Amino acid sequence: TVRPLSSEEKQQAELDHGLLVENVADGPAAKAGVRPGDVILAVNGEAVSSVEQLRALVDRYAGKLALLVMRGGRTMFVPIAIK
Repeated sequence: TVRPLSSEEKQQAELDHGLLVENVADGPAAKAGVRPGDVILAVNGEAVSSVEQLRALVDRYAGKLALLVMRGGRTMFVPIAIK
């Protein structure tokens, strides 16, 4: 489960976009190491700022994704294989 960052969260993290991961069910993202509290910044190099945009990018790049994730003030890529 993800949601857009609030204005306050964006200000605190010094971000202008991103989706906060609130819950990770047992699936490809969980197996890849995505955790609650992570902020998804981009999918395959495309910045994300809405849940709808994330869904569209996941559909477009079905198969393999590289999420740019911020965790604890650091960014990292998380590769995800979707079958």
